[in-house]
Amino acid sequence: MLAALAVLLLVAAPAACSSPGPGDRMSGKIVAAQTPASNAEGPQLAAPGELRGLAEVKAYDSNGKVGTQMIFTTITFGQFNQLGEVVSQAFDTSAASIKMRVQRTGSAVVLSGTADLSSLAPNSAVIVVQLQFPGPVTATNGQQEADDLVTWTLNAGTSASLTAEAEYADPSIASFTEWAWITALVAFLAAAVVAAVAYVRRDRSPKPGQESAEPESLIELPQWLREKLKR
Repeated sequence: MLAALAVLLLVAAPAACSSPGPGDRMSGKIVAAQTPASNAEGPQLAAPGELRGLAEVKAYDSNGKVGTQMIFTTITFGQFNQLGEVVSQAFDTSAASIKMRVQRTGSAVVLSGTADLSSLAPNSAVIVVQLQFPGPVTATNGQQEADDLVTWTLNAGTSASLTAEAEYADPSIASFTEWAWITALVAFLAAAVVAAVAYVRRDRSPKPGQESAEPESLIELPQWLREKLKR
């Protein structure tokens, strides 16, 4: 019974002690705004259903422009890659178009994007994209606010590109390494328990020519283990 328990511990412990790799995630804010003369309420950002609980949309009113801002926290790269379309749809017409994509290549995370606001009257609208990467940004054409924080301000009447590159270890690989160490430790402990059980329960009957059984082991087992073996 104890041996079976040890095997169960070996199988179940890694799953219980570690969670699946979190993967790459990022946080940030996107603002879409226009002058009231162009749009009384301004562009209305709407968070996709899968971002429920991860993104919050608030009204925006600053510098003579109104609209909305979306604040998102620890979303996956796949979820982030949808936000360009969300921003484009916030404007009444197809006057504004923005595409953004972030992906990992080895230890590098690369963001690339384009924004076309050339059909909007100059100074009539603005899109602000602020992103916080999970690691230090090594190159960007945006305004780097901190080691891991970059902001792009995209003005009406212009076209622009968005680029950034960050370097940091893949969180999924780090999680897998931790899981491997836990598995190795549990395997060692399980093997030790099984070996102890096998040693204690070995055949101690006298062999031919021997007058008495083998002396008791000098190994002192824990009290809880001795009680288990007596059952």
